[in-house]
Amino acid sequence: MPPEGRTPYRNAFINKPQFLTLVQKFMKRAIGLIIGIVVSVVCFAYSMKGTSLADLRAGFQQANYLTLPLMLAMLFGFYWLKAMRWSWLLKPVTSLTTRRLFPPLLIGFAANNILPAHLGEFVRVFVVRKQHQVPFSTVFSTVVLERIFDVVAILGLFSVGLMFTSDLPDDYRRNALFLAAGCVFVVICVAIYLIWTDWFLRLTERVIGWVPFIPEALTGKILDMLRAGAHGLAALRSGRAVFLIMLNSIAQWLLNGLLAYTALRAFHVPVTPSAGLIITGVIAIGVTIPSSPGYFGVIQYCFAISMAAQGLDIDPSLVLGASLYYHISMYIPVTVLGVHYLHSVGMRVSDLIKVGEDSADQETPGQAMNGEQPETHDQTENRSAVSQTGSPLDSL
Repeated sequence: MPPEGRTPYRNAFINKPQFLTLVQKFMKRAIGLIIGIVVSVVCFAYSMKGTSLADLRAGFQQANYLTLPLMLAMLFGFYWLKAMRWSWLLKPVTSLTTRRLFPPLLIGFAANNILPAHLGEFVRVFVVRKQHQVPFSTVFSTVVLERIFDVVAILGLFSVGLMFTSDLPDDYRRNALFLAAGCVFVVICVAIYLIWTDWFLRLTERVIGWVPFIPEALTGKILDMLRAGAHGLAALRSGRAVFLIMLNSIAQWLLNGLLAYTALRAFHVPVTPSAGLIITGVIAIGVTIPSSPGYFGVIQYCFAISMAAQGLDIDPSLVLGASLYYHISMYIPVTVLGVHYLHSVGMRVSDLIKVGEDSADQETPGQAMNGEQPETHDQTENRSAVSQTGSPLDSL
């Protein structure tokens, strides 16, 4: 009989598989975070080429900070339009106003600034489900649809920016034409997806099956994401609604491009608004690579290569200063407001990590499409209790 309060030696090893799973998850996330930090450091080091801290300090001293209120107003408009679009996407199943969706949206984007791996998307889905009892599959499908509309709007504005840039070197112009053709192809694919969804899903599954080097797990995730988007799209069959949502998406990213342009002008960088649209497109691609939370370093790198691609001979310290001004003027307000709204719903910053990781682990796109619900806290505890006391299957 073991001493009271102690676990029998035999049972000490029953949870070993669970322990190993936890260690594997921790190592995977730790490695991902380390890689992200390394990428951010390398990107920031590249953006520092040709400049120094003294030059950067001089650029900040000469910057026009009267542009800050304008940038904050555009930033508010950017996120308000996002919340408005989200309410439109949810309208077929639930009536949530822009005002009610604005706090969860900011909480999610604040989480993206704090957590790695875009976990903020799961956080805002969790908050909406918790506050308004909207099924996970419904909220998740609207988030997927948001990404589809964002891609179309960003690529469209990026192509417009390239059209109005006359100083591109020949090599960059040639590559830009290929990229523009790729943008047109993507827009056509998205249009087909929106109009002939079922046929597009069948074709995509068949095409991916022809590519031998794509891992099966990745194939499943791609198809699950597309099905989740189709699930949300099924309730959005109004052509007028799709048109308004597309206009809203374009307005969002046009504001974002103007934010980048205003930041450059604040540091007296002689560019046209088309430069802001190009930077927005490059950043949209850049933030998809692993990086530290908040995308520090990556955004600075995107500013630098965007200026180089346009053949603009500009002081690198001014470009770096403008990128930091743009980045910080977005990062601080969104994070502060998001944390404020987080506390207003009775959560803490430490809860973000648990919510994001639990949602990412338990609420997969496949579960969403099958209508499965993640385990509740009680269910998780019950499952743990079963594993600790042993199961008849343990002997097999």
